[in-house]
Amino acid sequence: MREDIYSFLPGSGRDPEFFIDLTGISYCDDSYRISRRNSNIYVFEYILEGEGTVICDGKTFTAVKGDGYILKKYSNHEYYSHKENPWTKIWFNAQGPLIDVLLSLYGLNNLSHIEGIDLSPYFFRIVKKVQASQNSESFTKDASLIFFEMLLFLQEHLHSDVSPESEEAALLKAYIEKHNKEQISLDTLSRLIYRSPSQTIRIFRQAYGITPYQYLMKQKLDLAKLLLLNTTKSIKEISLDLDFHDEHYFSNYFKDKCGASPQAFRKSGGNTV
Repeated sequence: MREDIYSFLPGSGRDPEFFIDLTGISYCDDSYRISRRNSNIYVFEYILEGEGTVICDGKTFTAVKGDGYILKKYSNHEYYSHKENPWTKIWFNAQGPLIDVLLSLYGLNNLSHIEGIDLSPYFFRIVKKVQASQNSESFTKDASLIFFEMLLFLQEHLHSDVSPESEEAALLKAYIEKHNKEQISLDTLSRLIYRSPSQTIRIFRQAYGITPYQYLMKQKLDLAKLLLLNTTKSIKEISLDLDFHDEHYFSNYFKDKCGASPQAFRKSGGNTV
């Protein structure tokens, strides 16, 4: 079999909240088998081709093309390729307390088998980042944001009550997620689906229970939390990154919505809210 593997060692200083030490693509053959007891890492994998078997803490499932799976830290697990139709997989191994925090926050802590949800863009982005990065710190910052986006995508896909006929709402949500670091006007969203502003708000609220503006600001706050916990960016830099009017407005808005100032949130490691 052949594997394209990329690795980084953590930088000096305190232990990172989130860190990917190995990532790559495995072109498996029928001999491929991995086994770990009381694993000291988190394993995230997505199946590009083929099929195989995963056994984790006594639970067994078959993962096929288009599936993914999560193997949590401290689990006992084993996984292996189908002998006649072996896997091609893209994957990463990760460490850090932020993983459990985010999995719990988005209701994914009991998730292991991810069936039929296309996560490949997030995995490929991580691999491309590790290829382009010059050091572990820059890669970790980029990869942590991609990881956060992937979990948010999973949470919304698995837990959303969006009505199947609401293609317009899905288009609006996808646009907001793509431009969540910007200020998005209601007129822009209205033109996107050729509706009036009031119709646009109604369509989005009917599908997701909140207005487009509320959803945009929720995205900004979630990104702000990740940046506060996992980067050394200043409050001013984060407010500029997320296109707030200024750092004082950002700080006041964050405290009003999250119950703590950005500085207090960072200092507590996210334990204040």
